[in-house]
Amino acid sequence: MRVEIIIFKAMKSLTIYTCFAILVVITFLSSCQHESETQVSTVHPIEIVNLQLFVDFEQHGLRVPWQIESLPNGKIAVLDNSSNEVLIIGPDGELINSFGGTGRGPGEFIRPNALQKSDNYMYVIDSDLLRINQFSLSGEFVQSYNIDTRQGVTVKDELTYFDRAMGKEGSLIKKINKEENSTYFIGEAMGEEDQHRDLDREKNVLSRGEIPNSFKNTITMYYSDPHLYVFLDAFSRLQKYTKDGDLVWDQSIELPENEIIFNEVVERAKKPGPPGAVPVYRYITSMKVIEGHTYLFWVPVEKHPRKLVKVDSDGNLDSIYHIPEEVPTFSDFSIDTENDLLYLIAPELGQIYRTNYPV
Repeated sequence: MRVEIIIFKAMKSLTIYTCFAILVVITFLSSCQHESETQVSTVHPIEIVNLQLFVDFEQHGLRVPWQIESLPNGKIAVLDNSSNEVLIIGPDGELINSFGGTGRGPGEFIRPNALQKSDNYMYVIDSDLLRINQFSLSGEFVQSYNIDTRQGVTVKDELTYFDRAMGKEGSLIKKINKEENSTYFIGEAMGEEDQHRDLDREKNVLSRGEIPNSFKNTITMYYSDPHLYVFLDAFSRLQKYTKDGDLVWDQSIELPENEIIFNEVVERAKKPGPPGAVPVYRYITSMKVIEGHTYLFWVPVEKHPRKLVKVDSDGNLDSIYHIPEEVPTFSDFSIDTENDLLYLIAPELGQIYRTNYPV
């Protein structure tokens, strides 16, 4: 009888301890979620006003402005996805230079899908020729080299770039050096390597409100020396790495729009569709790192203001800007910090807009 009482007391103590441990975990998780929500709710939105048309399709032969970067002295560089050119435009809207054009020769493009900028160079990535083209900031061709992927590439320097590892070697990112012919794997993958996709199964997983494995390792990257910034497209998380691949911080960006975006794609997955068609989603259309701050351009959501989110160098939410946009129009942006100007491009309209950027 005494043995039974001892066992009962031990089990009772264990049960109380287990319940206490579970309560601590729940409280911790709730506090983390509350902290994230509080971080967003305590940031007072800044309204962007007086958005003015800067350049349209009738000027300089601009057709489909696809990406934009700010250059020194108030200039901007615009990648035109239709003419396969990069236009350098001055602060008064004047055309200073254009380069590229359709072709397979040095400095020419077949399907340019990304324009990136470092302190001294511009890079145009051609998804058809599988090539990175390097230009000076004034547009002179420097060199080009071949790559082995069509999209998602971020240039580090003249002969080094980052690519998505998609779970290979349990990693999130590949760092490739063309001069050394070397590949390094960095970052921890969010999902397993998915070599053979089952699209119908992925759609079924998504229809249950779960993230398919192949979605988990999709990322958007931006390199600003000496750090690599990575946005996890399926999770709305922002990571910062050193150039050697060490994780500095990992921050979840939870906006109210996120739940709407995810729920909409889940509902689309529930509807019948052609075999092998899986609806996809993402939370941002563009990301830039400017003077150590990360800017995330959120996907437009009906009945919600379009948002440009600013995260500081420590991963803290700094500002949320509301962009005036009656219908989904803008895809990319750039900020001229010399003159405190914000540029927005509207590809379908062939237009570029500009306004004062509130510091």
